[in-house]
Amino acid sequence: MIRIRAFRAIDEPQTCNRFLEGHRKVLEEFNLENITTNTPKWISHPQTYVVIGELDGDLIGGIRVQLADGDFPLPVEDAVGHFDANIHKLVEKYRTDVGTGELCGLWNSRRLPPNLGITVLLSIAAVSICDQLTIKNLFAICAGYTLAGARRLGFEIEKSVGNNGEFTYPNSNFVARVLSMNCITLASSNVQYKGEMLDLRADRNFKRILQTSQEPIPIEYDLILKNITSDILNGTKN
Repeated sequence: MIRIRAFRAIDEPQTCNRFLEGHRKVLEEFNLENITTNTPKWISHPQTYVVIGELDGDLIGGIRVQLADGDFPLPVEDAVGHFDANIHKLVEKYRTDVGTGELCGLWNSRRLPPNLGITVLLSIAAVSICDQLTIKNLFAICAGYTLAGARRLGFEIEKSVGNNGEFTYPNSNFVARVLSMNCITLASSNVQYKGEMLDLRADRNFKRILQTSQEPIPIEYDLILKNITSDILNGTKN
């Protein structure tokens, strides 16, 4: 059985350390240790929320939603700031207008079969929890090979920063893109993903059967955020 659950980072530091270690191992396999999300600082950030996947108790993947609070920079700011300082103004505008955050730190265990699709399941779950938070906008950094999946989720390229939304990251061998989406209306999400996210918002303890080429796998969700930091993160909410 796969269990996908969400929690505030500061409430489970040990789980967050397991998340960080799993993420590091995956990045090391691709020689990408300098990814800006690969730091432990977020573990003590009260405005970071984590979604993890567990298979029979083993951590098999994770993703984070880090809220912009005007103090702790989003990973996209660290990644793009040296290339285009306007990213800071863009984040601040979204933060003060509607509240914003970033979908970041996505990883999955390399021992999983590729057709399991755990990264898609985690991404859908992470966007689905945003209606419990004080944000309407969500940023992400995307490589070319994951752009199609990010678009299905609802992300669009932020062409006002970088080179028409593109920048070199994490090294000269890669071109990444700055993306954003309305994580409440899901207006840009494709029909299937939007339907799944709305299902998870309607029932945060949703249960389903994942059909794989090997065997059906039960999935149980626990996406109720039990401790939500209630500090005001932005100015006027629309």
